[in-house]
Amino acid sequence: MIIPVVDDRPINFIENIWHYLSPFSAHKIELWGHQFPTVEHAYHWARFKEGPAKNAILASPSPEACLYISRELRQTQPQEVLTNFDKDAVMEEIFRAKLAQHPHLVEVLKLTGQRALLKEIGDDEYWGVGHNGSGQNKMGKLWMKLRAELCK
Repeated sequence: MIIPVVDDRPINFIENIWHYLSPFSAHKIELWGHQFPTVEHAYHWARFKEGPAKNAILASPSPEACLYISRELRQTQPQEVLTNFDKDAVMEEIFRAKLAQHPHLVEVLKLTGQRALLKEIGDDEYWGVGHNGSGQNKMGKLWMKLRAELCK
């Protein structure tokens, strides 16, 4: 279910090259014997035990739907969530697969130079910078780590 946002500010919907680094970008990933439409699908699929939850994630029609389905399943079926899920390690594995399977993204990442990479969306205090900039920005830091490895 998509929740509408009440806001009268203009929306810039034009894509840019930096969106390619987003887990929502339309870059298929082959990993763990499956093909995922996006990084977001792979990440949330990895959170669950084998069964209907994984199937629902894999079948979700968009990364946004995948995110909402995963959130709902974690609340309604917590017994299906892996207890030993290492989200940092999983995201790194998926991003490495994304770079390996889409070599043009290596060039996009290198184009960022030495600039800081920030995930600025919503109130995500873990993967992003959060509302007030006090978030951990784990996703940005992960991309910067991978960039440093590529630019050695």
